[in-house]
Amino acid sequence: MTLDTSATVAPVTTARRLLEEAARLGVDYIFTNLGSDHPAFIEAFAQIEAQSGKMPEIIVCPHEMTALSAAHGYAMRTRRPQMVLVHVDVGTQNLGCSIHNAARSRVPAIIVAGLSPVSVSGERTGARTEFIHYTQDTTRQHEIGGQYMKWSYEVRAAEMIDQVLMRGIQLACTVPEGPVYLTGAREVWDEPAVSPQQPAQHWQPAQMAGLTPTATRELLIALAAARKPLVITSYLGRQPEAVERLAALSLHLGFAVCEVNPQYVNFPGDHPHHVGYRRNTLVDEADLILMLDVDVPWIVSRVQPRADARLFHLDCDPLKPDLGFWHFPAEQTWQADSLVALEQLLDLAKTEIKADARHTERRDWIADARQRLALSNMPVPADGSISVQQACEAIAALVTDKTVVVFEEPAATERLLHTLRMRRPGSYYANGGSGLGWSINAAIGVKLAQPDAEVITVVGDGSYVFGVPTSTYWVAETYKTPQLTLIFNNGGWNAPKVSTLLVHPEGTAKRQDRFWTTVGARARLADVAAAAGGAAAFRVSDYAQLQTTLEQALEIVRGGRSAVVDLVLPSTSSQVLGHPA
Repeated sequence: MTLDTSATVAPVTTARRLLEEAARLGVDYIFTNLGSDHPAFIEAFAQIEAQSGKMPEIIVCPHEMTALSAAHGYAMRTRRPQMVLVHVDVGTQNLGCSIHNAARSRVPAIIVAGLSPVSVSGERTGARTEFIHYTQDTTRQHEIGGQYMKWSYEVRAAEMIDQVLMRGIQLACTVPEGPVYLTGAREVWDEPAVSPQQPAQHWQPAQMAGLTPTATRELLIALAAARKPLVITSYLGRQPEAVERLAALSLHLGFAVCEVNPQYVNFPGDHPHHVGYRRNTLVDEADLILMLDVDVPWIVSRVQPRADARLFHLDCDPLKPDLGFWHFPAEQTWQADSLVALEQLLDLAKTEIKADARHTERRDWIADARQRLALSNMPVPADGSISVQQACEAIAALVTDKTVVVFEEPAATERLLHTLRMRRPGSYYANGGSGLGWSINAAIGVKLAQPDAEVITVVGDGSYVFGVPTSTYWVAETYKTPQLTLIFNNGGWNAPKVSTLLVHPEGTAKRQDRFWTTVGARARLADVAAAAGGAAAFRVSDYAQLQTTLEQALEIVRGGRSAVVDLVLPSTSSQVLGHPA
């Protein structure tokens, strides 16, 4: 490439300074959908490229759901924030529920949005030149997603851009992690930015400590004295070393571990003390419950702990201040680093806790519980169609040491997790929020972070549609991040049906099979990915063809091309919507 000498004399703008600083601070990617507020960024991209400078790699995303969800997946794998650059208020709105997901999953991200220029005379670079600069000039743009952000701030002075970015990264990466939102007007991004470089070591995230010696001893004594101790966790596995520590401590003390809606592998699935993935499990039997990095350990209306049970909560975010009403009782609550705390407990246990009769009693209880909690096999369809269990077993046959499963199929959560029993930290990721459409996009970020991984995305048909697949597979093809997507297609949205039956178990909706959740009877979901990004598209409804189809699709992914398999499963309802002929 020819060196652009004219650019060497151009002033370094705020936008360029932001890009170069982001690269210096370890941001690898900018996921973006560009707009009229980004001329300074586009010019900076071109200048840096022409001068062989350093900036994060640019990933252009046709839709913002892809942008933040991909950054989310990358952060789950690396714990490092990536940058998401979006277009004023409308681009921010297009982030949609991906903002909720990033916040609820506690992943760091730097979201940068432009603001409409305010100057109209044309004297300042970046002044208003288009009619949308009037219609997009909102009064409270930061409030669009403000309640989900750890910090929102407007860049008002060019010389402050280094410090604003570093504070944003510092806040995003301080546990509990989360997204931050930075804005700046078009004129500000194009202003010259001259300021001394900030030493990165002065802007480190705040470190979370472990337990005090007194608290460590108190919790260990309680765990050792219990006859039926239970640990419930969801996101401990964001620190892979913590999984090993929890497994070792469980073997030493003899307590059961239940993973509820796990976002990571939190406990080896084949561990003898793993009691499954079903929420509410053993809550009414345990005489001690340790809530460990978990948001919803049980459903209060469905089960209650024993009246004499001792309850403890150890969490990086134990009070959930960004949630509305939330409460689970605990006689002691500690905000602490779970990895450090587990190391403290394990070290003390090795010196002070010896095996006694209670160890045998606890292990017998766990073994009995595992037998009682084992899922029964689903009946094999007589017509040769595919059941959920058969689909899960077929997926399990694909898993190798290189597999990373990205999961978002609420209706099959328990069945798939029980079948796969993932044991390797970093081999499974799921959304900590409830904004559907996350997985197929998060898989892009996971693949960027771990290029040698074989990413298998398991997604419901509704979640697939919500993920804007026209954007997903365009990005996957353009930036060489192939994934094997397996759509569990039950012909509609099962979650509203389940919710209705929980509230009205014998209501008219059940008797008449009227739920208004069935859609797309003739939809060819996989073909969307083929049209948008050249993915190989498959549709299978015959069990006899299932395993062969999945193996063929996986070989295509191994060759560098995405593949999408539409697995036709029993329909959630027989109701036909619209005006059938």
